[in-house]
Amino acid sequence: MICEHEGNTACFSKVSLFQHLETAEAALLTSLLHTRKYNKGEYVVQEGEHSDTLFVIHQGSVKLTKYNENGKEHIIRFLFLGDFFGQDSLLHQAPHPCNAEVLEESIICSIRKQDFDQLLERDPKLAYHFLLVITRMLSEADEWNSSLSSMTTEQKIAKLLLDFHSRNHATHEIRLPVFKKDMALLLGITPETFSRKLNILQHQRLLQVNGNEIRILQLQQLKDMIS
Repeated sequence: MICEHEGNTACFSKVSLFQHLETAEAALLTSLLHTRKYNKGEYVVQEGEHSDTLFVIHQGSVKLTKYNENGKEHIIRFLFLGDFFGQDSLLHQAPHPCNAEVLEESIICSIRKQDFDQLLERDPKLAYHFLLVITRMLSEADEWNSSLSSMTTEQKIAKLLLDFHSRNHATHEIRLPVFKKDMALLLGITPETFSRKLNILQHQRLLQVNGNEIRILQLQQLKDMIS
């Protein structure tokens, strides 16, 4: 079990949005954040749910999903340490546009709109930083979607693994908190195709697969595949 104060401090220290805060504002943020532990399979929020809260991942991972009218799941994004979600609800008090499902035991911090507004009054620059971060997120999402449409299946898998590698602050090993079928769904391919292509990359000695762990053996070659 973590001390909430220590957990709150560590939580926002990994988020670029809050890293510019002065000592007094950082202390205020620490006092305003709430920390909760979630078990695998729990929902932090569900699509259509109303709230006014921003959530930040301090430990673990989360899957953002939507379901179409036929009940088919659409994966929007996987989130890891330092990522946040719920900005639409925080800014506009709008219903959550997607489900946020916990993929492994996770610790998630949160801040409500009234408390976030209090922080903005103390540090107006925070609004500018918030806009920059959200703009970057939208740009990355557009780049991801446009690049995947022109890639081969092997390139899509390489791009996803490199994304996991960089966002998990990994060296060469990636422990996947997600099912391979979820990774396939994100890439728009079948789980069978994903497994087969992953085996090909392993036979080429670009990586080594051991259950839910992948060790990247040739990082630069994977990067060269998508360049």
